[in-house]
Amino acid sequence: MNPYKQPLSVKILIAILIPIFKLLFRYEIIGKENLPKSGGIVYASNHIAFSDPILWILSIRSRIRYMAKAELFDHAFLRGVFKLAGVFPVQRGKASVNSVNLAIDIVKNGGILGIFPEGTRSKDGKPARAKSGVAYIANATGADVVPMAIVTKGKVKPFRKVKLYVGKPIPHSEIHFEGTDRKGLRNASERIMGEITKLWEEGQNEL
Repeated sequence: MNPYKQPLSVKILIAILIPIFKLLFRYEIIGKENLPKSGGIVYASNHIAFSDPILWILSIRSRIRYMAKAELFDHAFLRGVFKLAGVFPVQRGKASVNSVNLAIDIVKNGGILGIFPEGTRSKDGKPARAKSGVAYIANATGADVVPMAIVTKGKVKPFRKVKLYVGKPIPHSEIHFEGTDRKGLRNASERIMGEITKLWEEGQNEL
């Protein structure tokens, strides 16, 4: 199976969910022309609600692989949905070696890794400081990073409009650092989150 393409079962599920989510969240995507035409890429977005990965998957329709906290996989229904969607578990508060290696393999094999650099949902809706995972994975894979932002007034709620912004990819050459260079890792993380924040701020001005 092409790691960039959704399997037929997921395409059918997406077709069912789109009108429901369109009605509930009135979402629209801006900057879709900035999306790469193939995989081997990292998509990085701010994180404000549980529905964030669903909205991105419905909007983009390519197969985006997300991490989710391991506790969610304790529920049989969610575990089945996550497996179908290609979501994989990670221990809350830390990135296990297996999860990070799987994330790296996804990108190296031509897939799309979706990641929320903040590591958790924002309590006030504003972008927060990025953890190092996104920069580490991008550096290890040689991938470009596509900055994204989810923007709404306050929190994501039913019948409140949501805008999804896609920025121009950040070339790997602009966030690359050597080996275990901690300063380089921090700078790369800040650069990625900085681009996400710019999109979020521009979106706030257009609400």
